[in-house]
Amino acid sequence: MTDGPFRNAALSSRWKQYGKDLVSDAASAEERTTQACHSMIGDVDVSAISSTLGAIKAHAEHPQMDLDVISSMETLFESCPKSPLTDTLQKHLIANLRDQMPLDTALDEALPSTVSDWIGMTKNRLDEECIRARDIGDMNVDDYRKGIVRNAETFAGVSLNALCEALTTGDKRAFKQAHQKKTGVDEGPDE
Repeated sequence: MTDGPFRNAALSSRWKQYGKDLVSDAASAEERTTQACHSMIGDVDVSAISSTLGAIKAHAEHPQMDLDVISSMETLFESCPKSPLTDTLQKHLIANLRDQMPLDTALDEALPSTVSDWIGMTKNRLDEECIRARDIGDMNVDDYRKGIVRNAETFAGVSLNALCEALTTGDKRAFKQAHQKKTGVDEGPDE
């Protein structure tokens, strides 16, 4: 990829496309949001997270004589693949369990909290990429301002429930269909 404000960034091609969409007036807010979700899902091992969530749900559905559910969950997380997202999920889940929540309720509250944190961290990371692109000259001041505003709008429009569903079901292609480019001659941005 040779153009776009993130061309020199250490980002995936999905995020570089998102950077191009940020400064392009041809991309709609909905297209940018879909691209952001598609990129976020592409950054994580969805099947590993889905299997971790499934193991927690299975444990909650078949309660054993667990004297210490916190230890059981810590053991479960130790046996699962590690990632920043699963670490955040573990922290939220354990905190909820320490607040004396039943496991299924603790998970129902931990997953949206985890995804909300993930959305916020990703938004901040893209803001930082905009700043870096401006500082090295890959983005002019007008595009920088536009990019920061549009990045905030994009992440404000991200569906927490859709990301939670994609992680729960293990659907890495959840946003792929919606991401497909419009190909008709008469189609343009929806504004």
